[in-house]
Amino acid sequence: MTTVVEAPAASAPRPAPRRRSKRWLRLVVPYAIVVVLLLVSVVAYVIEEPDPENTDYLSPVSTADIGSSELAGRLRQRGITIERQTSTAAALRSAHRGGATLFVTTPGLVHSLYLRMLKLMPASTTVVLVRPDNKSMGRGGLPGRVTGNRWAGTAAAPGCGYGPAREAGVAGVRRTTYQSALPLDRCYADSLVRVAHHDTTMTFVGSADPFRNDRIGEHGNARLAVGLLAGAPRVVWLDLHGDEPGPKVHDKNAQGLDESPAPADLGPGSPDPDFPVPDPDGTQEGEADQPDEDEREQAGSSGPSVFDLFPAAAWTVLALLCVAALLAAAARARRLGAPVPEPLPVLVPTTETVTGRGRLYERSRDRGAALAVLRRAARDRITHALDLPPDAERATLVPAVVAQTGFDPGQVDTLLFGPDPETNEDLVHLAAALEILVETVTRIR
Repeated sequence: MTTVVEAPAASAPRPAPRRRSKRWLRLVVPYAIVVVLLLVSVVAYVIEEPDPENTDYLSPVSTADIGSSELAGRLRQRGITIERQTSTAAALRSAHRGGATLFVTTPGLVHSLYLRMLKLMPASTTVVLVRPDNKSMGRGGLPGRVTGNRWAGTAAAPGCGYGPAREAGVAGVRRTTYQSALPLDRCYADSLVRVAHHDTTMTFVGSADPFRNDRIGEHGNARLAVGLLAGAPRVVWLDLHGDEPGPKVHDKNAQGLDESPAPADLGPGSPDPDFPVPDPDGTQEGEADQPDEDEREQAGSSGPSVFDLFPAAAWTVLALLCVAALLAAAARARRLGAPVPEPLPVLVPTTETVTGRGRLYERSRDRGAALAVLRRAARDRITHALDLPPDAERATLVPAVVAQTGFDPGQVDTLLFGPDPETNEDLVHLAAALEILVETVTRIR
């Protein structure tokens, strides 16, 4: 009696749908997380960084976090007079009377010619500028340049003998660093630099934190801010929050021309190269001349770049993370080249091997690969039972099995060489039919 093997009807092979591998996520996700963290940090920096054009920024009358009403109150308690000026020309005229500290909170908004007028201040007037950038220094001919910028202000020890810094001790002033050819004092890792500028003394302060209401109580910020501004009986506080026109140019015979060394207006034919007067008719505002090559180089980086915003330690950590990721990838790869079979380090029971391998195929949902293993094992047993070579081809193997068992040729061909199963049920059915075919061949043999 002939045994009939139930098997799926022969049909045209259809490619089984394959799920896309997600192994690439293992490489992409860690770097994507780092990129997202960097982007979030940059966005947070932009949001949290105060805008100098905000009317509250370092204003002596503002009680906002970025204002300076607390500092103004401390100065008044020490008997210091606060003269708030919203015009640079008025601030320069007042400071030129002497016995004052000219406090410039937004140097980047001051007109070039007014910045150059700072050299006209007398010896009894000192100038304090908050975070001037290279562009401002180049435009104003100031004796210094920016050498670095940090992501945010941090505390540092004074490291110098300058009185206000020594009395304040550790203060949160370290952010922008400066360099000057002949500095009088270099404090807080070059974030507070004093220089002589003609007859006056100028101080570059690398962070606005000591002057802000929300930061003045940290470390020695209050003592430092008060010490910087309390060297004279009055403070001329330039509270400027927007671009302003430069000094006008008037005819030499014009009435009411300001003749003071710090004029609000300029006359024609000025012999001072810092005050070029391009319009003798007085129809345009005065403009600074083109900076020389050194000034253009200084002005090339007017603000912190993306690389300057992060401290050196952050880039070191990022580099170490990249190296660790490469080492982890190399450890997972283990070898370069195609996989090769290796002997098992320990003996594993056959049932555990079969079960584990089956679970791997089930987890990957690769039914075609699972059935290919079963078909290869079935062909090996059948060729051995029929005394055929192990590499017997399809055209030789199928007729030999049909002659031995009497099964339908199409069913035998489908079992041994057919398309991949589309469902788990098809896989189970084909596996059972293969087992029946092998048992029939070996039993008849």
